Amino acid sequence: MTERKPLRFDLRRMFRFPLLSAGEGRDPAPPLESEVLFELAGENPENRLFGRFDATGIRERLAAAGLLAGMAGHGYPDPTLSLSCADPADQRICLFAGEPSRDRLLFEARLQLALFHPRHPIGPFTGESSFRMLVIHWLVLSDPGASFSVDRPRLPGQERPGLGLLDEALSLLSSFSRELGVDGVLDMPDHFHTALFYSRAFRYLDPEAEGRFQAIARDVAGVPLALASDAIREGCLVDRSTAAPMEWPVAEQVMAVRGPLRRFLRSPGYREARDRALAALRVVVNWDLYREKIASREAR
Repeated sequence: MTERKPLRFDLRRMFRFPLLSAGEGRDPAPPLESEVLFELAGENPENRLFGRFDATGIRERLAAAGLLAGMAGHGYPDPTLSLSCADPADQRICLFAGEPSRDRLLFEARLQLALFHPRHPIGPFTGESSFRMLVIHWLVLSDPGASFSVDRPRLPGQERPGLGLLDEALSLLSSFSRELGVDGVLDMPDHFHTALFYSRAFRYLDPEAEGRFQAIARDVAGVPLALASDAIREGCLVDRSTAAPMEWPVAEQVMAVRGPLRRFLRSPGYREARDRALAALRVVVNWDLYREKIASREAR
């Protein structure tokens, strides 16, 4: 009996494996032996991304997404690629301008393939609903040769100015998600500016969260982005109708690829719930509180 338990566990994982399960549209390519080993045993001796993509394959996809050309346009031709894929929960792709050191970092993505269950009922989905997702734990694009300035201020969490290649990075993740046969790409943005950038391709799974986000974006549209994002991070956002402070709403943003997830985000029911939440909320930044927060922060 004890010998069968690992087998049953592995079989359950195998039936969840997107490349071994039925999908919609064009069938994904059959899994490699290394991919099955990665999925079932969490082993990755060839250091392939998700057990599938080797360094050559990654470079091909970086080029197809436009990232390599974009970096060359910034003066960084032929960046150094580094893969660190031993941990299934932390699959890393890094590009460096020359030597692989943090001060020469151009691009870093820390990813995971995981099952996602909604934390509460959303539309047709319950906590029992299950989606195979490409999860973004960390995504950064940075220009090691650039400096912050008045015209290009530091955004919260930034170490260096960005490269302006987010669309290309999202194209790369979209290509991975299609090849891996997942339902979508998932992120939980911890800053307003991150959610705003991602909103080019992502929507909050909860339509009420999407409506609240759009209301915030609408009402701070006249404020410089770095200032608005920092004020929101400092807890200075206020519901105009109640004067109650608002915390930044941490929730799942998704780029839906296929299936029920994509249909829901495109449905009339989603749009109606989003629009109700958008119309119901007006926000303002409490600038007096923000000045107090800044003074306290600088005094530390």
